[in-house]
Amino acid sequence: MTGSRILRPAAALATAATAATVLLGPAPTAAADPALPTPYLLPTPHLLPLPPNAAGTSTLAALNNAGDVLGECYLNAPNQFAPRALRWNAHHLGYTALEPLPGEAGTRPGAMNASGVAVGVSFGTVTDNHPVRWAADGTPTALELPAGARGGGAYGINDAGVVSGYSYDAVFRSVPVKWRADGTRVALPLLDDDDTGSTTFINDAGYVLGWSERRLSGEPRTRTVIWSPSGDVTALPLPPGIAAAGARGITDAGLILGAGQREGSTDVDRVVVWAADGTVRDIGYGRPSSVNSANTIAGAAFDAAHSQHAARWGPDGTQTLLSGPAGKQSTATGINDVGTTVGFAEGPDWQHSTALLWRHDGTAVSLPPSPLSPYAQASLVNDAGVIAGHAIQPGVAGQPTLPRAMVWKR
Repeated sequence: MTGSRILRPAAALATAATAATVLLGPAPTAAADPALPTPYLLPTPHLLPLPPNAAGTSTLAALNNAGDVLGECYLNAPNQFAPRALRWNAHHLGYTALEPLPGEAGTRPGAMNASGVAVGVSFGTVTDNHPVRWAADGTPTALELPAGARGGGAYGINDAGVVSGYSYDAVFRSVPVKWRADGTRVALPLLDDDDTGSTTFINDAGYVLGWSERRLSGEPRTRTVIWSPSGDVTALPLPPGIAAAGARGITDAGLILGAGQREGSTDVDRVVVWAADGTVRDIGYGRPSSVNSANTIAGAAFDAAHSQHAARWGPDGTQTLLSGPAGKQSTATGINDVGTTVGFAEGPDWQHSTALLWRHDGTAVSLPPSPLSPYAQASLVNDAGVIAGHAIQPGVAGQPTLPRAMVWKR
């Protein structure tokens, strides 16, 4: 599954679902799973290379079906914050450094499309960011900001080259922005009486997800919204009993996946689904991560003790718990269009991770770790069965873990 951040930027909101499929829509016929390992043929782990002047950590943001991986590292620059966006390819293990705009110091990734065109942020200082698009060869192009804007960034790009992002003013109040494939900037409206907002995802038909907020006057509120290709903004409704929900992505068929918070609770622990016809339902106690074109959701379900267990939710909303190592909590983080599911399990310290792949029947296979560390997490899987994730070096003396981007491939 191609990635825009964690979830795939997908196609248009579809026509109304039939009564029998109002929640998630029909499931396609099951296909062979190209990443399904035999006991004797596990995919091989490969650490993704880094520039010579990079520190030893790196993270990933997206994976497409061509095997392109988008991520970042940190350069060893004295007294300077110097992240650098990188693009790798799982089949040709070099890297392309995604350079900043002229005169600026660093870059951070946002999203990538099926052609390997990426978007993100170029910055001169930590507070002066500028939205940028990198061509397939890595050439950066500045995306135009509104008059008077101090900065901005780009979060999403679809296969047509349309980009979604935001700009912000001198007091860091953000507003949503879209750029057409030719670079033309389009302002996206907020809901009535709101004064700030941003985008989060864009799909292949140009529908944009994001949020709209009233912060400066009246009763504060934040609502998840969708903008049509023509720029109309609509607030996404909430299911009964849910006080707030944030969108996590949109599928080719128009299903929108979200994570919800119950009224009176501070926990974001409900799986919320908006169907193509705009109806919404709360389908379970858990945390969603990803959804494929068959409308199967991957994530984690919670038990009564709030321990999490990797799970899938089918097109009819039925939950299936996925197996995992005894005594460990687990989560599913990615699922491709043929149902291959990946994720990880962790012990009580949340540092010593085991990367996992789940078969269609829900049984788990441990993925081999890299030579760097016995611990790893799998995050994304594409339709060819390439898996992207991180080798994990556990922290010591209270220090955080140190991730290193990696792939598993045949």
